[in-house]
Amino acid sequence: MEYVSVRRIMKTIGFVLIATLAISLVVGLRPFIDRDAAATNPVPLVESLLLPAEAENIRRYIEVEANPIDAFIALHGEKVLMSYGKVDIPMNLASARKSVVSLLFGIASDRRLIDLNETLGELGIDESRTPLTDMEKQATVEHLLQSRSGIYLQSGAETVENKEGRPSRGQFSQGEHYFYNNWDFNVLGAIFEQKIGLSIGEALDTWLAVPLGMQDFNREHVLHDRKGSDSDYRTYRIHMSARDLARLGALVAQDGMWNQTRIVSAEWIDRSTTAYSATEGPFYDGFGYSWWLNSELNAVMADGWGGQYMLMDRDRDLTLVTRRDTGNSILGFLVFSGLKKQGHPADVQKLYRLIRQMPD
Repeated sequence: MEYVSVRRIMKTIGFVLIATLAISLVVGLRPFIDRDAAATNPVPLVESLLLPAEAENIRRYIEVEANPIDAFIALHGEKVLMSYGKVDIPMNLASARKSVVSLLFGIASDRRLIDLNETLGELGIDESRTPLTDMEKQATVEHLLQSRSGIYLQSGAETVENKEGRPSRGQFSQGEHYFYNNWDFNVLGAIFEQKIGLSIGEALDTWLAVPLGMQDFNREHVLHDRKGSDSDYRTYRIHMSARDLARLGALVAQDGMWNQTRIVSAEWIDRSTTAYSATEGPFYDGFGYSWWLNSELNAVMADGWGGQYMLMDRDRDLTLVTRRDTGNSILGFLVFSGLKKQGHPADVQKLYRLIRQMPD
């Protein structure tokens, strides 16, 4: 009898393990987004391609010298100079999302839907588990865009540098000190949706994707989650293809114009790409309204974990995008994180130099 009972127990354990594995696989393989979801107003980009020898130099650098790049595209104005790899696949922008949302704030500001001088206290922003102090509530929308809020709380999607380098609460007053803190950026997403009455996905689709003719973006490609912290404010994650992201870069490079139509004011582009903080590092030396700046190259950049980079030269009307696919499922993300090499900002800057050196 004992032998039969042991067999039954072992059999039950086996079934449980198999069921657990099956459920884990189903959850782990479930796509974050439907990459084939239709865009609202897809319009192909016009091509004005590099000469074959010039394109070959770029391709050789990508394949031989650069850190891995899954997609690359370069635009002069609104025309494609060259594309390489999976430029039509929506991928997670990671922290490049913050620069994209800066453009949404520009449109909202132009339309007088958002006041950058409004404080968190006036907006009713607080935390249920770690309430903001009266001083912290004096931070403005502009302080958040500049990452100078003086609010040093944990949030989702933080890096080790965020956690280990965070100042203590109350150490700096509002607007006094730059610290790249995801709390600021996540709260910006909540403020935008609260003030505008649209989700970030809806606003991206209506205000940017449709007028720019994005070919791959769908409003369902913006997700929210609260993983990683006890903050009341969710992390928003934007998935966008390289060729659609490049349209946003061209919008900045063209001072807010697309297809001879004003999308966002030139004043906002100037204001948002002004350095309000000096940053340390070999690739960027300034930070604007959620844009990185490189004064040596006179370039504006977006930067996201894994290898999501965009570089704009407003003087030469150039936009370059390099992307890495960090996965469209939990399992895919874990595989990338553990086994694959990230992209590097040096590569998009090198590719920019190569293109800039080419004759007109």
